Amino acid sequence: MTRFSVVHTTRYVYEASVTSSYGQASLLPRSTPVQECVGSELRIDPAASDRRERLDLYGNRLVYFSIDRPHRSLEIEASSQVEVVPDGQRPPRPGLDAPVADAIAAVEGMTGDVRVDVAPFRFESPRLGRHRGTSDLAAELWEPTATVGEALARLGSLIHERFAFDPQATTVTSTLDDLFRQEAGVCQDFAHLAVAVVRAWGLPARYVSGYLETDPPPGQPRLQGADVSHAWASVYLPGTGWVDLDPTNDQFANDRYVTVGWGRDYGDVPPLTGVIFTSGGTRSLEVSVDVRRVDAVSSGA
Repeated sequence: MTRFSVVHTTRYVYEASVTSSYGQASLLPRSTPVQECVGSELRIDPAASDRRERLDLYGNRLVYFSIDRPHRSLEIEASSQVEVVPDGQRPPRPGLDAPVADAIAAVEGMTGDVRVDVAPFRFESPRLGRHRGTSDLAAELWEPTATVGEALARLGSLIHERFAFDPQATTVTSTLDDLFRQEAGVCQDFAHLAVAVVRAWGLPARYVSGYLETDPPPGQPRLQGADVSHAWASVYLPGTGWVDLDPTNDQFANDRYVTVGWGRDYGDVPPLTGVIFTSGGTRSLEVSVDVRRVDAVSSGA
């Protein structure tokens, strides 16, 4: 196992005193088949008068908090220790070698709990409804005799090549219309597009929120989105499970990724949401992310 230290800091400075605020944070990593969150802490300044942690419908860790005294700034820092299974120790993914048409047929034939679990990720969601650009892209890439691995790789490469990475092009409220019009966006936009295309094919896909290792190991490239929260797509393949695709960096996710949570789209797992009561607005917002490899953890006795 490889251990990462993850520190995500968000600081708001307000134009006028905030009398009270209510927020929800999705900043604490969850455990998955390839990672375990071995420790986490959420620090809120000023201290919250009330805070509670719960699991949402998809098993993500959410922290609700409220502050009932006046403040001109708010800082939220999430610190976590996460152990990740190295690539060489992960189970094989035979579903990537199946023809796309066979994978779709297998999804249609699912029954029981698995069918129920993946159902929310098969169809439209609040931010990913029917869209002409998505339909055209899905048709352009459709090759039923191609393997799932080939189809997903082509999808990631097409998004990476056709849309420029530009943090100024879109915002967290941007839609697929904005992405196609600007022909540029960020990881959130590219993940949304990948999810929408895969669903158009007939396979379940979900939006994943998380992080990338900030400083790569020697000889490995630095990846786009390593200094902020990252996002990618995940596709369900019967007999294999979920396989993660990062179109921002044109690759399948590997052991340099740390997952926080997942949902139908960004609206299910925004890092922070909330309401403030004030006569002014937010003067500044600063976000910093640091993901560092701490050490290797033996998985043996």
